[in-house]
Amino acid sequence: MEKKGAVFHPIISSIQKMALYETKSKYYLVGSKEKIKTLKRFRVLKIDRMEAKDLDIYDDKVEYTAEEIHNLINMIDSGNRRSGGGGFSKVVSAFGIVGFIKFLEGYYIILITKRRKVAVVGHHTIYKIEDTSMIYIPHESVRLLHPDEPRYVKMFQNIDLASNFYFSYSYDLTHSLQHNLNSPKQFISNFDTTISDTNIPETDIHLDSSIISHSINGNSTEVQHFGVRTQPLKKVVKAELHPDWILYITHGFIGQSNINVFGRSIYVTLVARRSSKYAGTRF
Repeated sequence: MEKKGAVFHPIISSIQKMALYETKSKYYLVGSKEKIKTLKRFRVLKIDRMEAKDLDIYDDKVEYTAEEIHNLINMIDSGNRRSGGGGFSKVVSAFGIVGFIKFLEGYYIILITKRRKVAVVGHHTIYKIEDTSMIYIPHESVRLLHPDEPRYVKMFQNIDLASNFYFSYSYDLTHSLQHNLNSPKQFISNFDTTISDTNIPETDIHLDSSIISHSINGNSTEVQHFGVRTQPLKKVVKAELHPDWILYITHGFIGQSNINVFGRSIYVTLVARRSSKYAGTRF
């Protein structure tokens, strides 16, 4: 649905499992989803490894069947072997894309490699990130070495992405329950909050906040979007990436307890999210 320049996409991120394959010139991210339990559909994201500095992503936006994706992988593998590229190998399996980040050399891709189910809201499952993998994209043959790159990578890896980061494929954790139960009436503006320092190189990852106006009981209220986004994804999402690839991640705490009230089970769920605008968590 599109209205007044705003594009609305489904909240559900359909791609729940993916595998990263590599050749000398490209990374292929193959994502899978289930329309029904016996019917799987696949999408392919191509990432150029011959770009030393820029992020070059191509999404053909084609939905493949299991047979079609099998034929595509075999075709890439055989074609790469004939050209002397060394074949087509699997790098890692993952459950979602955290984002892309760049320091002083080329880009890295960060993937969720381990998840844990922590809560269920209705029919929606909420996961906690347990482990991630940070993979350098450019091939070694085009890599432009910088002596300070390892230092900044180590600084970034001090951020424990396996601590208090949550996501859901079907429930919007970036907004409150009140927001999710009320459709947005009007988009006011987007504003970015970026941490910068003259001694720290500008990276392409930062927190983003979106303010959405709602009309509830005749009163206009502003609801903040609590999500972690990456700048490259923001730039190319409309033109390049299908919404199935986008996964919103929230930093905070989510806990769920099953309590017994007069013989009946009731699940109590607490969702606490850190804000990019205010200190502390927001419930």
